[in-house]
Amino acid sequence: MSVGVITHMSTEQHATYTRRASVAASGDGLIYARPRRLSRLQLNQPLKYPSLSSLNGDVLHEIVSYLRGRDALSLSLTTRRVHDFAIHRVASRLVCRTAFDLRRIHKYLLEGQPKPAVFLRSLSIMGSTFIDRPWQDDPNWAFPETTYEYSLAPLVGDILEASQGLTHLLLEHYAPLARHDSRVGPAVASMSRLGTLELCQVDPDSLTVFQTLRSRPRHLRVSTVHTAGQSEARQVLDFMHDALAAVSSIKQLHVLDLDVSAINCRPFTVPLEPRPDPIPLPYVHSLSIHWLTQLVDVAALFPNLTVFEQHINSFQLERPIGKPLRRLSATELRMQDSPTQQVHMLHLRRYPRDLQSFLRTIGATSPVGLSLHAFVDTSLWLRYWEQLKDTAPRLRFLDVHCHTWNRTPQAGWVGRFIESLRGYSLVCIRLILPQPPAPGADNAKWADEDVLALAELPDRLPQIMPSLRYVAWAAKRGTSEYEWFEDGYDCAYAEYKWYRVVEDNGARKPVTVSAGEGERVRRYLLNSSLETITNIDAIALMETIGGPITLEY
Repeated sequence: MSVGVITHMSTEQHATYTRRASVAASGDGLIYARPRRLSRLQLNQPLKYPSLSSLNGDVLHEIVSYLRGRDALSLSLTTRRVHDFAIHRVASRLVCRTAFDLRRIHKYLLEGQPKPAVFLRSLSIMGSTFIDRPWQDDPNWAFPETTYEYSLAPLVGDILEASQGLTHLLLEHYAPLARHDSRVGPAVASMSRLGTLELCQVDPDSLTVFQTLRSRPRHLRVSTVHTAGQSEARQVLDFMHDALAAVSSIKQLHVLDLDVSAINCRPFTVPLEPRPDPIPLPYVHSLSIHWLTQLVDVAALFPNLTVFEQHINSFQLERPIGKPLRRLSATELRMQDSPTQQVHMLHLRRYPRDLQSFLRTIGATSPVGLSLHAFVDTSLWLRYWEQLKDTAPRLRFLDVHCHTWNRTPQAGWVGRFIESLRGYSLVCIRLILPQPPAPGADNAKWADEDVLALAELPDRLPQIMPSLRYVAWAAKRGTSEYEWFEDGYDCAYAEYKWYRVVEDNGARKPVTVSAGEGERVRRYLLNSSLETITNIDAIALMETIGGPITLEY
């Protein structure tokens, strides 16, 4: 049998005429097919596609199975029906602070198919979730003491087993939870996508999770349980060293937050020393240590540090020996028998015991950037500002959270503070300044000259510092969303008014710029070298930092 198909035709012919298509077949005749005639109007109409809402459930489920994150969120906002399919694939972040929260989260995450827990990306379970409050129903309970009970630990185990896609996990009472539900430890260890892992109140038994950890976290935070005696403290410290040894091979581990402040090991109570056989963590670049570094040999354990934060009594601590630090956060440093080590960004976290100690710390680190709290209305601090420019000759950008010591400042103190900055080679300065007291406040009214000098601050600073390129000032603190290792220890975070200093007919004057531009400038300064900052040009800089800036460490 031979078959022939007549296919030659034009679109116009098909629209105007009715033609016959014939198929030749062996036999005693021909078979004719008459196609439907289409009008010109029908040909010009656009094709109609079915809407998302009209698709059946299987098709919608297949479509959203390829989406996640922002794409899934955008699709879920189109129609109510599509929302029910897509919203489960939106990566979510949950914070649990009470027992009621935990029950609600448990119900939400484990209901339906697929379970919303599959798409959960960040989970924080705070210690307050497990507070026992018997005193709430006891009117005779005069002095309530915070106690904890962990009957809801199985709910945590359920959630962790179902939430294997987490990229961030915070468990503030990890050891008690692991004791009350044996699934907690294995569930954490089996997660493979954790980028940030924060485990608080760990003990020797719960520290074994690091030996079987599948994830390769970039940021690890560990804090120990409270210890009462020397043997207990030594046991916890030994297991802490074993845990650090277990994660020493993780190349992605760049940030470590180590809190041993709960260990009762002050030098005058428990004479503890670091282990003689430390296993180094060469990939850790940013380290935050709470309490005494004599328990951890910083130089031996962390040979490649660039960011170092020291909490609590930093004046008792020694700095790590090695290459210069990119950023250092401390209160004061013990300078005896310690060589000078340059730091790019120094953050002095607290008020000084004495100003000379502050000056010694700054002189020994010779920072390019400095962030600190300071009083600005006393003659003692004015002398400090005058000495600082000689103590820190490399200083190029300064962040100061200013305070007033006296309830009734002496008239002219704002002008004297501004004048004390004469001779600095700053490129950028940011100030959080005290404001004149409100009418009816307990503090005495400021002198008119101080109110005027405060208003003229952006105009006066460029006149006394020819090198100044950027000025920022604010009236109150804000809340920073950055992590300590990302932001360079911003003790003066606030909603600033930013100014760029420009030349106008031979005069230097400030021009208002956006807060976004100012923030990019500040982060550029945190990343740049001393030579680059010294030779900075404001106009050329704007062309350089047109895009987002990522801090390196």
